[in-house]
Amino acid sequence: MSKAFTREDESLDEVVVERLPPPREPSGAAPEVAASGVVRAGAFVGLDDGSEVQVVEPEAANASLRRISVESPLGRALLGKRKGDVATVERPRGDAEYEIVSVRY
Repeated sequence: MSKAFTREDESLDEVVVERLPPPREPSGAAPEVAASGVVRAGAFVGLDDGSEVQVVEPEAANASLRRISVESPLGRALLGKRKGDVATVERPRGDAEYEIVSVRY
């Protein structure tokens, strides 16, 4: 036995690993936010390529449900935009542009 290891070290408390809470479902937007037509977290955004995504907080992101994080490149490009605006996503192979065709909450 090493002299660096003592009997006090043997009586360690049990290690407890905290789990993260399950992802929250996106909540509805306040009426004034929904009426503004500005993309914020919780918005369903229709794009000119025929797709619709929901912009959500990072913990609620889920690709299979088409929920994208506000921290993703597309999420960042959509925030603050309105119907008719063009969102530019910077990508390594070149920028991609998406026209916003609808915003709903």
